[in-house]
Amino acid sequence: MHARTVEALESRAGRVGLGRLLLFLALVILGASAWSRHDPMLGAGAGAALLGFVVLVILHARVLTRRDEAEARRAVHERHLLRLQGRASELPPAGTATPDHPYAVDVDLVGASSLQQRLDVTHTVRGTAILSAWLGAPSDPATIRERQAAVAELAPMREWRESLEALAGPPDQRLDAAPFLEFTRRKPLVTTPVVVLMHVFPLSVLGLFVAAKLGALPDSVWSSVLGLQTIVAFAFKKQCTDAFQLVAARRGYAEAFQRLLVLVEQGRFESPLLRRLQERVRVEGRAPSQYMARLDRWAGLAEFYTQFPVHFVVDLLTLWDLHVLWRLERWNADVGKGLEDAFEALGEVEALASFAALLADDPNARLPELHDAPVTFEADGLAHPLLSTDRRVANDVKLPGAERAALVVTGSNMAGKSTLLRAVGLNLSLALAGGPVIASRFVFSPVRLRASMRVDDSLQRGASYFHAELTKLRTVVAEADAQPPIFFLLDEMLRGTNARARHLGARAILEHLLARGAVGLAATHDVALASLEDETDGRVRNVHFTDVLLDGEMVFDYRLRDGVVRTSNALRLLQLAGIDLKDVDDRVTDG
Repeated sequence: MHARTVEALESRAGRVGLGRLLLFLALVILGASAWSRHDPMLGAGAGAALLGFVVLVILHARVLTRRDEAEARRAVHERHLLRLQGRASELPPAGTATPDHPYAVDVDLVGASSLQQRLDVTHTVRGTAILSAWLGAPSDPATIRERQAAVAELAPMREWRESLEALAGPPDQRLDAAPFLEFTRRKPLVTTPVVVLMHVFPLSVLGLFVAAKLGALPDSVWSSVLGLQTIVAFAFKKQCTDAFQLVAARRGYAEAFQRLLVLVEQGRFESPLLRRLQERVRVEGRAPSQYMARLDRWAGLAEFYTQFPVHFVVDLLTLWDLHVLWRLERWNADVGKGLEDAFEALGEVEALASFAALLADDPNARLPELHDAPVTFEADGLAHPLLSTDRRVANDVKLPGAERAALVVTGSNMAGKSTLLRAVGLNLSLALAGGPVIASRFVFSPVRLRASMRVDDSLQRGASYFHAELTKLRTVVAEADAQPPIFFLLDEMLRGTNARARHLGARAILEHLLARGAVGLAATHDVALASLEDETDGRVRNVHFTDVLLDGEMVFDYRLRDGVVRTSNALRLLQLAGIDLKDVDDRVTDG
């Protein structure tokens, strides 16, 4: 739809542009003929051509604006299609987390090929940071419920959410409020004495010039005052230019921020959170349509400083820069102190819109059910949010108890153990942030998510794999007694040591966590850990993935089953990789 609109408007713009050209040629020809022949009829024709030319210039500008808006909406539509097709990795990476974050890297929360890349419809730097912060830290129950209500309201507002993206400008350029905020923190330069000077000097120069030309005064009087005015202009030139670079040079950003803030201002919301955010974009009782238009007007005049040499002459004669800076500083005094919170509120609206887009566009997305206590985790039809709908395999995942409960996941290589853990981690991150999940039903309680799934054994830091893994595990077990309980995701613990030490260590870690009220999932090839099910009265339950050999090929169905896996495919995988196993003792089998 948007592509057809762009094509139609492009064609119309071409026709209007051609009309402009023809009318311009007619204006030149008729005007020249009227001038040479002194023919009033030709002059009237030239006037009509001029009027038509002006009308077409205005119309052409409007058509181009509409075309650009349609193009922006087409781009929004294409980005959403990439997300639904499981191709979000083709979009720019989104979000950041600290290197020591307890689960961001493990579950692909931010960055390239991440959950935030899949979700992110923000176009401001602050909006992206807020979305990262929400995904990276659990919210309290009241905040979760408020965000869920806001997300549910925004989900059907498809056109409004599309505008929130399209009005922000090019998708590859995030709007950064930092220059404006830096300007709002500046100490005012144009004080009262300077205001007096910048009004008195130009008027004095003009009056003395007129008096000199009338013969009342010698020329040296007005030129001397003009020299003093020039000294004032040069004295403040650098400070004015520095201030204008913070504001005027980013005028396009100011216009985009204005469009977004006005869109929020004009929204019709019912949820308490959205209404509070809407109120926060108002500054000192002023709506964005008022205070941002005022900023845009003076920021446009500030851009005149780039027009050398005309600006140089005008500034010397009128102290133009001081007048413009004075107006900007007055705007700053009226609005600037509240602007940071307005940008923050806009970022929160963008983060909520990201959740709403997932809820509205993904057929498997639902808002989860939050239970305050006891600890609950039940998911029916749970799937990985980064996979396209046609590649997802949904599984039911339920902890065997309200606390001190765990699932031990065994299974064949590449059968889906790590994918399951990441699906749980990503959906739980969404739920704890107040967003939707990819499941037909999802019940959870407030927890602290912790994961050890990826380990960085950096040679530069001199860390062995085992030492790096211990460092990672320390973040999982730290403060395990605190509330809310830890929800852990552990994948192949202690891979950097021998089999016996790995088994004893993994068992000790699980028992340590469970004894302190933690819950979670542990994926392992160590089937001996399955004995925990009998030793813990069912608080630990065994589940597994497996594969089948079909016509000589391994086939995975990625279905989670009860019990312990009974086969291993390691040797078959080696054979498929081209490894010759004929010299291996025939007593060794692959399961």
